[in-house]
Amino acid sequence: MTASALNNAEAPDTYTDASTVSCPGTVRVRLQVNNAAIYWQRGESAPGGGGVLWKTEELLLPCLDSLEERCDAIRIRAAVPLASIPAGKAQARVTIATRTEWELPE
Repeated sequence: MTASALNNAEAPDTYTDASTVSCPGTVRVRLQVNNAAIYWQRGESAPGGGGVLWKTEELLLPCLDSLEERCDAIRIRAAVPLASIPAGKAQARVTIATRTEWELPE
């Protein structure tokens, strides 16, 4: 997990480090999904620094959504693998921005 945000990233077929956002202390997530559906997961830091505990995978259709979510990480993957997309159709593209409590306006 090296990214702190995603900007118009192509959703991969499986979860990868490049499609994972490290966002400790997040309370609001802004997700923009274009072209096709994705699956996404929220993660929480494991006690004692033992990695990330991932929540249930959720389907998200193309949208622009602002969600009140508490998490420390987010990861995405395409709902339809690239090899299964019909010719002329595009893979899902995703933008993720997060905010911590102290980054929100009062």
